[in-house]
Amino acid sequence: MLSHADNELVTRTGKGTLMGALFRRYWLPALISSELEADGAPVRFRLLNEDLVAFRDTDGEVGILPERCPHRGVSLALARNERNGLRCLYHGWKFDREGVCVDLPTEPPESGFRRKVRAGAYAVQERGGAVWVYMGDPESEPPFPAYLWTTVPDSNRIMAKWIQDANWLQSLEGGIDTVHASFLHNTAAGPMTAPGAQRSALLFNDTTPVLEFEPTAYGFRYAAIRRSDREDERYVRITPHIMPASSYPPGSVGENRIWNMWAPRDDESCWAWDVCFNEVTPMSDELKEELRDYRGYYAFDPKTFVKYAGPQNMWLQDRELMRTESWSGIRGLFVQDNAVQESMGPIVDRTMERLGTTDAAIIAARKLYIKAAVALAEEGVDPPGVWEQRDYDLIRSEAYRQSADRAWRDERPLDARFAAR
Repeated sequence: MLSHADNELVTRTGKGTLMGALFRRYWLPALISSELEADGAPVRFRLLNEDLVAFRDTDGEVGILPERCPHRGVSLALARNERNGLRCLYHGWKFDREGVCVDLPTEPPESGFRRKVRAGAYAVQERGGAVWVYMGDPESEPPFPAYLWTTVPDSNRIMAKWIQDANWLQSLEGGIDTVHASFLHNTAAGPMTAPGAQRSALLFNDTTPVLEFEPTAYGFRYAAIRRSDREDERYVRITPHIMPASSYPPGSVGENRIWNMWAPRDDESCWAWDVCFNEVTPMSDELKEELRDYRGYYAFDPKTFVKYAGPQNMWLQDRELMRTESWSGIRGLFVQDNAVQESMGPIVDRTMERLGTTDAAIIAARKLYIKAAVALAEEGVDPPGVWEQRDYDLIRSEAYRQSADRAWRDERPLDARFAAR
């Protein structure tokens, strides 16, 4: 469990907070690229407790500005998007994607006032079909983390995002918790099989794996070691936890892999990102559709990203379905995760927890974030992965059978480029 003070430290991400300062040192996914069209409607959204607006200008480049016009605070989501800039509806002040005021029709040109007005734009990159934003000090802007999934062709990838009504940390904790899948994602009849993948029933048959950890430059990775159906084998699932707030669930080369991130929207909600990709083979339209249904991509409003299931309807849990098909009685993988994580309340009270041996990854992540945030605030130490990590595209999860007389680190040794300092 955590003290109340540590729970506050690790869950709050607004300006002026330790965790907010930590997150602002990383590139974060903000929007799916297809949400924006050149000279189209601006998109308003929240990230790290800030109200922002994104737009694609006439040249096709993306800008992200604070939502409020610096003149009188009118929402720039209402603005005219024209000729490479947003023009506020109220008095016609216009700002380009760099936040520069390029036209101020209410002031005489000779006043020079236009040159003193800026809208405070953030750095933007567009990679892997997503728009990314860096919200920290421009002088500390790190290289872009080219995750494996951002390097594959569009034909090899699908993605979705939605608003999860829970703090980012309890959402992340669900993502790196290897044991919950043995229960929450099981079926009434027995182990389920993901479309296009080969998942071992051993994940569901052994619910007490041994967890072993290895620190890395990007965070840590851990192995969940389970019994196999043969005495001389073990079933090993390796999960990399990549700061900030992302991970790859265990998988193998050639299978459809998953990348998840839980970017803080505000203190009581987050953007849950789900990317399904294949590093080797393009996905057929039929497989993409099957995966979208299986993952739960149709369980939210595609315009607002608000989920249809929530506490108001008990996350659409069906007790008859629970008896005949789904162990949880809830359809859709991410809807199942949302249900348990949101049921804890917007920010779970970690002073009341009773953690066990299989919660080791949760404990490790909390310690890592608190240590990194305090070190950044008190000593100016750069967070994990910001500068020392370069080869994000080489980070992978693993799932494989292994001889019982071998250590998992011998089978999948840590690349020296990922080793923690």
